[in-house]
Amino acid sequence: MQASDRAPALTPVWTPRRAGASLVAMSGTTTCPGCGLRLPASGLPPDPRRNASPECWQLYGEVQGFALHHLGLVRDLHQLTVDAYAAQHAPREVDGDLPAISVAYALVGLQLALDRGASGGEVRAAHQRMGRPDRSWPRLATPARSGAMTVFDVAAAGAMVDSVAGHATAVRAWAAAVWRAWAAEHAAVAALADRLLANTTDQPPSEPCPKPRH
Repeated sequence: MQASDRAPALTPVWTPRRAGASLVAMSGTTTCPGCGLRLPASGLPPDPRRNASPECWQLYGEVQGFALHHLGLVRDLHQLTVDAYAAQHAPREVDGDLPAISVAYALVGLQLALDRGASGGEVRAAHQRMGRPDRSWPRLATPARSGAMTVFDVAAAGAMVDSVAGHATAVRAWAAAVWRAWAAEHAAVAALADRLLANTTDQPPSEPCPKPRH
């Protein structure tokens, strides 16, 4: 059962800083406007810059904090995690003529990683080459449903049970679910990536040249 399917009056939430407790039940919930995740209300104010509830954003931070303690997760899955969360929390409406930069970057990142097998380092290098959006970039319509999994599933499989393997498996499944939710825009995202990155996406990021020894 996904966290978003649980009864609103009794929803589990991870509280790693509370000694002796990993899951607690609380009453009063919030619903994340981006992914639909329902979590116990923390009383924190929402940040207008994010299409996410404070509780969802806080859980995302805890998931990232768990990954930072494991070099392999940072190396292999940090960028995929960032892109999955950003794509799942794309705003429904965007003002102006330009697409949201975080969403465009996230979708290109998911396309490169999941459809072309790019590594996290290669995706980061691609993001650096993309530059800032202009009016030639496509306006990407946010899907009505942003994926069957949320960051809660990643926390439940990884950080809540202290499982590096569970975290890794869940991140990959979550990113794939989010990318599938954007299926209507796959062609537009692939075309954008091709146009902006030309034929360089299959090249790994360059390593610094070693200094000559004297």
